[in-house]
Amino acid sequence: MNAEHPAQGQAQLKYLELLLRKGMQEEARARLEELVRQEPPVAAACYLLAVLKGEDGEAREAADLLLKTLALEPENPKALNALGAALRQMGQLERAAAAFAEALRIEPGFGEARINLALLLKEALRFTEAEELLRIGVALEPGSVRLNYNLANVLHAQGRSLEAVAAYRETLRLDPDHLDARQNLLFALHYSPQFGRREIYAEHLKAARSRPFRPSRQDPPARPHPGGRIRVGYLSPDFKSHAVASFIEPVLREHDRDRFEIFCYANVAAPDATTARLKGLCDHWRDIHGMADHNAAALIAGDGIDILFDLAGHTSGSRLPVFCHRPTPIQITWIGYPDSTGLKEMDYRITDALADPPGTDDRLHSEWLLRLPRTFCCYLPPAEAPELAPPPCGVNGYITFGSFNNLSKITPEVIALWSRVLRAVPDSRLLLKAKPLVDHGVRGRILATFMEHGVAAERIALDQGQPGTREHLEQYQRVDIGLDTFPYNGTTTTCEALWMGVPVISLSGDRHCSRTGASLLTNCGLADLVTTSEAGYLDMARQVAKDRETLRDFRAGARDRMRRSPLLDATGVTRELETVLAELWATSRKQ
Repeated sequence: MNAEHPAQGQAQLKYLELLLRKGMQEEARARLEELVRQEPPVAAACYLLAVLKGEDGEAREAADLLLKTLALEPENPKALNALGAALRQMGQLERAAAAFAEALRIEPGFGEARINLALLLKEALRFTEAEELLRIGVALEPGSVRLNYNLANVLHAQGRSLEAVAAYRETLRLDPDHLDARQNLLFALHYSPQFGRREIYAEHLKAARSRPFRPSRQDPPARPHPGGRIRVGYLSPDFKSHAVASFIEPVLREHDRDRFEIFCYANVAAPDATTARLKGLCDHWRDIHGMADHNAAALIAGDGIDILFDLAGHTSGSRLPVFCHRPTPIQITWIGYPDSTGLKEMDYRITDALADPPGTDDRLHSEWLLRLPRTFCCYLPPAEAPELAPPPCGVNGYITFGSFNNLSKITPEVIALWSRVLRAVPDSRLLLKAKPLVDHGVRGRILATFMEHGVAAERIALDQGQPGTREHLEQYQRVDIGLDTFPYNGTTTTCEALWMGVPVISLSGDRHCSRTGASLLTNCGLADLVTTSEAGYLDMARQVAKDRETLRDFRAGARDRMRRSPLLDATGVTRELETVLAELWATSRKQ
């Protein structure tokens, strides 16, 4: 294409685009390369070839081509957006942000560039800027599914669950089949006490009726019957440095290999050292990341799996639609999600009688509840944990309460009760640690809420967190007493606090996520730290804060106490689980 024959050149580019749509990549690329080598190069050809390079993961080559495009067409917003994407792949985040921002300056209604910049800001924990950017986008384009969805995610990351729920619902109004929005909505409903159990269960059943959970290929995949050991599969996106790994690793390690053959189906985008360690604890490892649901189901069925576990529920990276293809005769959900999946194809959910007492809990599940005799999980303490140190009140002269929970769990109701605790314990302080607290807007909102309840800002310490496990756990040396969140209790955070010698006061409620604390603490012989009312929570905090000698003794004996508990009895809990699995398998063979 040249300046003398622009119409001919445009026709040639349209032809090349047609070749690409038909999958004739090699021929199209060869001609694009020719157009790029022309003097001057053809801007549109540079852009098209850059897009292809980007799709192939050749970010540097794509960036070079896009810079050529922009040298010819400096005001090309699509090229700027693509350049931002390439620079982001290369780790040049500031230059990527500048490219996205320039695309928006030229074309404020360019939603893709706006979302790309917002995602970059969100990953940098600049939530206030990301939210403002997305709100402008929604105002410009109220019907954009992606803008509304990303706004919901940014709100949820800041701990603003009610606003996030509204934004997820708006996303689903625009696109009822948006799987991620549907699952994120379900998860977000658990954080606020304003949503009742029956409402939450109804939403799960509604989700189960939506198209993503109703695959067009309903016939179950063919599966062999190998006989011999019971074949158990675990499917998870969290076979990596993640809370779920701390609870599944001891089970994988302790399974009786004479009776059970273990398969792991990993939906892991970025494997890490934990992934490698878990890979060595199973008989067979299958990577299903990027695999279509029906293909993953066929793989699982082809492996002859007898019992398949979901370890994620409605959380990020979940592959619940795979279970809707019914690749195995017995399907169970466990560990990664605190509620029913709502799916008729999910047969059972593993729990215990403390986290899910018999009665109402059974009626608000689409699965049968299987209660292990003692605890619904076992925990693997981090090998990097530092040694125990005396409680800091001995040096400080005052009590420091603390919570390292996900900020989404720290609702206005939680802050209101914690404020009462601080007012009831003179000179006490509160340490909150969560990644979003690096954002000035998030920090300001949290401090303002405490101040509304009569607690001065200087009594609240906000920590954005530390990069390493050891550094993270060392921060418990700044805490005398842990305060659990409600209605969504801590799980990993409670286990970590107890391992670091910090007692945790927990408010027990009417659902699994608000009784996790009761299960963990009771199994560690600490049922007296569990309360069932705000008044009891306040009184318990006051009592524990007064007895500093007991705090010292508690910390000194913390690890021996946990080692004697069912929570660290990986062998025993795994045997209890295996007894249940063997009974389920024997029963299914008789049917």
